[in-house]
Amino acid sequence: MLTVKNLSFAYPKQKPLLTNVSFELAPHKITTIMGANGSGKSTLLNLLTKGLSPTAGHIYYQGQDISHLTKKDYAQRVALVQQQHQLYDHIQVRDLVSLGRLPYQGLLADTPTDAKVFELLDYLELTALAKRDVLSLSGGQQQRVWLALALAQNPALLLLDEPTTYLDLHFQYQFLELLQRLKQDQNLTICMVLHDLNHALRFSDELLLLKDGQLVAQGGPKEVLTSERIKQVFGLDSQLSQTAAGDFINVY
Repeated sequence: MLTVKNLSFAYPKQKPLLTNVSFELAPHKITTIMGANGSGKSTLLNLLTKGLSPTAGHIYYQGQDISHLTKKDYAQRVALVQQQHQLYDHIQVRDLVSLGRLPYQGLLADTPTDAKVFELLDYLELTALAKRDVLSLSGGQQQRVWLALALAQNPALLLLDEPTTYLDLHFQYQFLELLQRLKQDQNLTICMVLHDLNHALRFSDELLLLKDGQLVAQGGPKEVLTSERIKQVFGLDSQLSQTAAGDFINVY
């Protein structure tokens, strides 16, 4: 799906934010990027979305270097749900989600609400909110709207930057469970940045663990989130507990 080879990034005359990072996103899996603050997570996500250009190395989407793809072409393949959103005054849910169809319609074309938008509103249980002002919605509802906007691009790869940050605990689990359903129902490949170790353990198929701009581990959640690596990356002591309800990482 997406292959990263020897990727590095640094702003001019500053120390590197990423150094020689290589990995491959497995298709139809949820891959989570983790690391302490300043480890390079957001920089990596910006590179994957063409928001930044690498200092060295390459990113390939289905074998094609993404530097050779226009942003419009790439937007038909890869979509991003950002951590912070530009909130539009007095825009209805339906109209905001319709903006996700722009990569197919062109910036100067009208953006009629097409069948894809109605399908997404129904799937994400937003139909009853379609004519509501986005700013009038709860945090959990708004996050589903932003997800619908990204999915309206009809991507094969969905990227999310800390999607649970502004949600209370109930909506965090609800949103992550929704991502699992999307992976299954729409055969999506998903890559997201998370901070919570137990969210990553429960909802990820694969993990990428960053420290100081370098990839220190990759693999399955239990394989990556060992006590030794959690201590190495986060400076915390921890223990994996296995219960009838599932595995849980205790941090102390």
